[in-house]
Amino acid sequence: MMTNTKMSVFNRYKVQSTGEIVYKRHIIDEVFWDDARGVNRNAGYENADSVNVYIPFDKNDLSKFVEAKQYDGTGWTFQNGDYIVKGKVDIQEVSKIKELSDYEVFEITLIDVKDFGSSNMQHFEIRGK
Repeated sequence: MMTNTKMSVFNRYKVQSTGEIVYKRHIIDEVFWDDARGVNRNAGYENADSVNVYIPFDKNDLSKFVEAKQYDGTGWTFQNGDYIVKGKVDIQEVSKIKELSDYEVFEITLIDVKDFGSSNMQHFEIRGK
């Protein structure tokens, strides 16, 4: 599978000692990022931007990937409500997504694991708005 960029994923988790919700960043090195700008014919430009991201298993280190239900701030995962940004974001952790206002941020709305076929076909498909 062809890739065209890196991606930063910000995983939501609750800090056990304080109960605070924070978003911890993880960099994924090889993804195919396909974003689109939406237009509403009646109202002009609208917040209809979307992204499809394909993350090949064979081009990324999945050793620290954990299922969303087990995510506790260690490793990384994908879950609805997490955030993704094209490229490498230098910020390690944020408590509010507004702290990423310098970036185009997408909220994950769909996670699909495509773990069938040969190893070079297996991938995650992530959609966001």
